[in-house]
Order: sequence, then C-alpha cells, then structure tokens
Amino acid sequence: MTNPPRDAIYRFRIDVFTPKTIPMARLAQYMAELAQILGEPAAVHFEKLEPGSTTLVSRIQREAIPKVRAHAHAVRRREGPREALRSYRIINKYLREDNGVGVLQEARRAAILTFPGREEEEDKFVAIRQRGSLDGIVTRVGGIDQTIPILLESYGKQISGVWATRSVAKELAKKLFETVRVFGHGRWSRDPEGVWNLREFKVETFDALDDAPLSSAIDALRKVAPEWGGNSYSELGMIRHGPPKKANGGH
Repeated sequence: MTNPPRDAIYRFRIDVFTPKTIPMARLAQYMAELAQILGEPAAVHFEKLEPGSTTLVSRIQREAIPKVRAHAHAVRRREGPREALRSYRIINKYLREDNGVGVLQEARRAAILTFPGREEEEDKFVAIRQRGSLDGIVTRVGGIDQTIPILLESYGKQISGVWATRSVAKELAKKLFETVRVFGHGRWSRDPEGVWNLREFKVETFDALDDAPLSSAIDALRKVAPEWGGNSYSELGMIRHGPPKKANGGH
C-alpha cells in the first residue's frame, strides 16, 4: 500500500519487543494510549508494525498534521489535555513493567516524545490529593477538549498541569495576562530531596488579585493605620485582596 505523498508518518518504537514477541493485548494497550496522545482520532490510522524492535507506524492525514503535531508537543511541555498527559504516564508505566523504553518520532526525525520507562525511577513517595490554591499570571488558556489546559506564571516560572472545564476556562480567558488565585483540587508528589511538585490541578473557581506593587499596598496601610501593630500583616492582606469571603460566598 502506498502512502498518500502528503500524509505524515509517526513511529512509536519500543525497544524490548519484536512484532513476533509482543502480546496482542499489550500492543492494544499501547495503541489505545498512543491514540490519546496524538489526538484527532478520525485522522490517525494504524499503518503497520515494522520489523526489528516493535515499531508501531501511524499515518496522519495531511489536514490533521498541524493539530497532531501541536498535540504531541503540548504533551512534551506538560501542557496537553489531561487525558493525553495521563496516557503519557500510563505508557511509561507499561514500559517500566515491560522493562523497556520508547520514543515517538515524526517520520525519521528527532524524537518528539521520549518515554524513559525502565530508566525512570518510580516515585519514592505516594502522591497526595487535596484542595488548595495557586497564585499566578494567566499566560495561556487553550485547547478544544472538554478539559482545557491552563498555563500560569509565578515568580518567573511556568506552572503546568493545570486544567479547567470549558466554562471555567472561558472566564479565566478574560483574565489573560492578569494575576489570579485559582482554587480547586490538586495532586502533589514529593521527590527524594523532599521537594513537593505539582502533578495536576483542577481549577474550580478563581479570584482576580490586585497586582499593584507591594510599596503601594504598604502606603495604603499607613494611611489607615500610621502605627504598625500586631495585625499589620492581616490588614495588608485585606488591602491587597479584599476581606475574606463568607461561607455562603458573600462578602
């Protein structure tokens, strides 16, 4: 079968199997998760298995190439849709179990995604899930899936792994390049050095924050209370962010 000349070829290579040794059920699992990473299900087609190491060849219809490429690169940056990021982690889990490593390439170019598999140490600490909040500047709201990735910037660093429903993302988009505090459920894990890292965070609500410089807030505080007292810091917080909300959502 001859590929249409303008279609793209993607290769996902697993070093531990050959086409004759990989179990059919396991191959199906890899294919299902890879499809989530590539996206565009109507335009991504299984082509064949190449000999040697197991190499799953997919053909991408030409009209979907930019979207599939963007989807894969977003996963690499950990900014892709929640389902795609989850599929990346699952493939890594499969590879660890199979004692393999994997790589995804467009044609025979440099790797788009690498899957460390057996070379990646499993988390030594159990991840925790809990309610929390994040502060940052909204720098990107994008995607067409039901879960929309959100990118925040805090102290010069990008916070990825944040997502929201379409309705919440639509409101957040109105705050592009403004400072917000998002509330919701997050998942954090601790590395061997004891540093906690955000894995994912579902935004449920948010508040806009006053991004005026701290000096302005202090000047405002001094006008209200010329003498610094024991409650100065809490008063400063009220000036910058407003009074705390009541349980019923009022002020």
